Amino acid sequence: MTTTDATPADATPADQAHDDIRAVLDLANRFEAIAADGFEGRPYRAALAALAQQVTAQPGMAPRVAHALGIMINLIGESDPAGRFAAKIAILREGVGLLEG
Repeated sequence: MTTTDATPADATPADQAHDDIRAVLDLANRFEAIAADGFEGRPYRAALAALAQQVTAQPGMAPRVAHALGIMINLIGESDPAGRFAAKIAILREGVGLLEG
């Protein structure tokens, strides 16, 4: 962590909550990027497993990221009635499964 990433000593609970939400969304977006690679036919399983391991190593983070991925899965599914992104959704679900152990 660099000094610019550190939470200042005078940070409010709202600041900390914002940082926590940003961390969850950043991790969910990393899962989505891996799913996009898999969707495009590139290898993804090793990266997915490594990211899941990184997330589960952070206390309390895995359920929050899994929840964010669930929302992402629902949004993609609702916007894709033809099922063109079914493979991407399946990879995201695989990520959720890794997080939920």
